[in-house]
Amino acid sequence: MDITLLILISLGLAFYIAWIFFTLKSIDGVIRFIELGMFTTALLVLWRVFKLNLDFGLVLAVATAFAGLSWSLGQKLDIKSLLEESKSYFWILLVILSIRSFWYEPYQIPSSSMEPGLQIGDFVLVNKSIFGLKLPGTTFPINQGESPERGDVAVFYPPHTLCSVKPEDSRPDLSILTLSESQAFLRRFISLQNSRCTSLGTKYVKRVIGLPGDEVKMSGHQLWINGKKVEQKLLGIKSGKSLFEETLGNNIHVIRTNSKSLYSEYRWQIPKEKYLAIGDNRDNSLDSRDWGYFSEKYLVGKAEFIWLHWGSFSELPSFKRNSRIK
Repeated sequence: MDITLLILISLGLAFYIAWIFFTLKSIDGVIRFIELGMFTTALLVLWRVFKLNLDFGLVLAVATAFAGLSWSLGQKLDIKSLLEESKSYFWILLVILSIRSFWYEPYQIPSSSMEPGLQIGDFVLVNKSIFGLKLPGTTFPINQGESPERGDVAVFYPPHTLCSVKPEDSRPDLSILTLSESQAFLRRFISLQNSRCTSLGTKYVKRVIGLPGDEVKMSGHQLWINGKKVEQKLLGIKSGKSLFEETLGNNIHVIRTNSKSLYSEYRWQIPKEKYLAIGDNRDNSLDSRDWGYFSEKYLVGKAEFIWLHWGSFSELPSFKRNSRIK
């Protein structure tokens, strides 16, 4: 655990225990000082949680459990203020945790890798139940959901953001590549993992291109899936960028490419329980071409709706982009 976060949590618990002690002693002057310390420490803990990009579902689960414990403690020690406040916080946190963990989770688009469909500052709703529910903050499944379909916009933890994943696990099919191609991939993956991995990982949003068992080829900007060429229709060229309408099964969406980009070729033979994911902004996306496949185990949900856009703090939030994600 991060040492700064551990110190802040320990300080918060110390304030909490001191507050209970002096409340039982009815020493009001000291209680006000301790309450200020508790409030300040709570803000610092939240700041550290967001800075470390920790899973907010896990944070909510811990906070809910702590509120429930405080409620029981308030009853046992007969501290009315602790009982009433903990009870109200417990139910509020439980409702938020339930919605976020078992129904829809909000997610903000942090990069331009899914443009033009998803833009920086878009807030999307991620369906957590469609691919099967998991215990909050964990990868342990509760039930069996649907499998992702080709063309779905999925939220998941890619392998290079998880320090425990070996590069060979991210691409079990390295044998289909030439020696130079496999070595280049391994160097790229290890470099990315060394600079980006954490114990809990980081969520990405990309489009599912390949399913378990598929053979996929990408030559330039053109895709072939199981030997069949993916249909692409040029919509226009503007400022050196080309827009194509791409059809994956029943899904029709728009991708963006650089009109003049370097030619490259990729091949994948997708193993069981693995998925190939590529960004719609094809020449500006860190995706399966760089880090391999994402695992079904680390699938979070399906991005379904844009409900808000807030590009920066210098502009007001807008609902003009509200729409279902294609």
